[in-house]
Amino acid sequence: MGLKDMLFGSGRGKTRVEKLTKRITNQYNQSVDRYGAMEDLLKLGAQSWEKAEKLAEGSPEREALERQSEDAYVALLKRFEMNASKSIDDEEEKGWLYNRLSAIGKPLLGPIKRFCKDADGIAWALRIVEDVANEREEWEILDALLEFHPPVYERDPSAKLQMLTHIKEIEDERVREILSSYLDDPDENVRFFCVDALITNAEEQAKGALIKHLDAAGEDSVRLCSRILDGFADLGWDLSEHAAVIRKHLDDDHAFDGKMLTRR
Repeated sequence: MGLKDMLFGSGRGKTRVEKLTKRITNQYNQSVDRYGAMEDLLKLGAQSWEKAEKLAEGSPEREALERQSEDAYVALLKRFEMNASKSIDDEEEKGWLYNRLSAIGKPLLGPIKRFCKDADGIAWALRIVEDVANEREEWEILDALLEFHPPVYERDPSAKLQMLTHIKEIEDERVREILSSYLDDPDENVRFFCVDALITNAEEQAKGALIKHLDAAGEDSVRLCSRILDGFADLGWDLSEHAAVIRKHLDDDHAFDGKMLTRR
């Protein structure tokens, strides 16, 4: 495809991306067909980006090429949301695509941010971010994701959980505050994940948030409250300042001596 086609044939370029997207996201296609379509999208994304860099910043021609490159990369990221009919092929294809996209580097960050806004499966995309982004760039994407997935009701919280799973592994003071804020999420699985993450990360500064949630009037999850008590027992934190709350929620599986909680 020549430069003229890319600049003035945007409709045709978009149709091409759409056709290739259908090929790579068809779970019943032959693996070789999906590989071929992924190679075509990789080539389209790279060529469009290279030509764009040779043009003046902000020019309509450059913006059109950058958009076409982004469209191709967003299309490739959609492959991670589909599970092929043959699990071995699926695993190999996703690993191959992950390595190819990570090798592209910074040009992937914009498409990833755009992709993650509406995607349900973002774990692979966030792995690429971890590989290619610096701290500022990573948090820029994560901050956008936190806006996309606040601690409110979502019909399918899959993307929210994948986002929190990624955030949990980052060594940053903001992580504890973020996880604590999602203790108010309406979804019990999200709340349980955050409780478990705060306990696993073992920062005693999270004790106050966990105590508050243990005593929350609206929390009716037995396994969540039990996880908090188990965590306090395993971590050996001094709970003397919160003795009243601990005694209020003490169950048959734990003992409390006024300071330390232990498992029976």
